Amino acid sequence: MLLIVDIGNTNMVFCLHDGREYGQTVRFKTHDASSLSKISSYVRSIYYDHCVVSSVVPEITEALCTILGKPYILVGRTLKTGLDLPSIPTELGSDIICNLAAAHSIYPNEYVTVADFGTAFTTETVSPEGKVLGVTIAPGLWTSIKALFGAASQIPRIELQMPDTVLGRDTVSSVRAGCVFGYKGQLEVIIAQVEKEVEHKVRLVVTGGFSRYIAEVVPRIDEVDILWTLKGARLIYELNR
Repeated sequence: MLLIVDIGNTNMVFCLHDGREYGQTVRFKTHDASSLSKISSYVRSIYYDHCVVSSVVPEITEALCTILGKPYILVGRTLKTGLDLPSIPTELGSDIICNLAAAHSIYPNEYVTVADFGTAFTTETVSPEGKVLGVTIAPGLWTSIKALFGAASQIPRIELQMPDTVLGRDTVSSVRAGCVFGYKGQLEVIIAQVEKEVEHKVRLVVTGGFSRYIAEVVPRIDEVDILWTLKGARLIYELNR
């Protein structure tokens, strides 16, 4: 039984894999002071043999790995990933490494771009040879909305929902339209530019907590998989066990 942990800037996601299937994901707030205590209770309530941890929050990683109390693998660029090592930028986050490892493993003969809609909105592209071709990083959908709350006094806090139209007639519907259709435009332009530069069509995989909103308005998407990063982490574990 493998415990897969993805420590992101907003949430820490835990998922068990029994060698065949993924269990339900469990989430804890990354910067909540009570989260480590809650995680300690959680890990005592489950059974697992090994762990793999992907983290983009270094100040939390050591404390969490201590709580896990089992042999673990910490995702990093020097591990076996199936990717071309010299092409992996030294600053590349472990979540992006997981996304690319999954992309190249599942679609080894294709150019693949993974768009991850989390705290940040990232796109990462891998070649059929396993070379990391490059990455884009922008503020995530909800990150942008929170920045708008803080900077514009007349913008109320809203619950993000799918807009019915791009022609908003009140503040709430206008913010929803601007965010969802704005990110639709960003993704479509980035993919068009990637395909222009690599001179080849790419397979587009979308993941991340806010991917469901974009998936409904971008017909170009080939696959939506909320577990994509976890799948990449499990693959890396299998390659390095």
